[in-house]
Amino acid sequence: MEFNYIDDISDMENAFISHFVLSWDAFQIKHKDWIAEMKEGGCPITEQWYDQSYMWDRMDPKYARVSMIEALRFLRNHSGTVMFMTEKSEDAYFQGKKSIAYIAEADAFSLADRIECEWYDSYGLTQENILLEDRLPDDLYVFDRSMTWCAVFTHETTDAESEIDTCEKAARNRYCIICEAPMNYFGTDEHKERVRGGHGTIC
Repeated sequence: MEFNYIDDISDMENAFISHFVLSWDAFQIKHKDWIAEMKEGGCPITEQWYDQSYMWDRMDPKYARVSMIEALRFLRNHSGTVMFMTEKSEDAYFQGKKSIAYIAEADAFSLADRIECEWYDSYGLTQENILLEDRLPDDLYVFDRSMTWCAVFTHETTDAESEIDTCEKAARNRYCIICEAPMNYFGTDEHKERVRGGHGTIC
């Protein structure tokens, strides 16, 4: 798969966060029931937790939580070049060099094929603590340049038991998210609330 690194990622990264990640204030509103449940269970959700969490942990709960098959189908329905981005905390290896965080662009269909192949090929090895270098990171954000949609591929699965005894089943149950904003969404009060007080630091 051919891809190109984006040299200056700061502006695009901040724009992505503004479009798809809830600010701390908005997060407390959108996830108030879950926050209350966690507090009752002795695990309070604080602003420090928010700052250290994955970007997909801080997304709107109204975004569709889907299987990897559905997320791949969604990505393959978008022809042409797409952008993909990592989490800052994830080490990624490409062409023998280590990259802490990056944004790159590639063909949508080719990227979908690589995501699918690498996840299945590496999942069993990962369970045996074997790291395949020169592979995509386990948490990946794919989006169009105008940021009207985003497909998130996380390192989590929706079947914890299968992670222990059935690697192939666990791989199929990869936890993914599809984010689509209505055409008239940007510039609305809800969008402004996402941006207001948004945090530029991700972990």
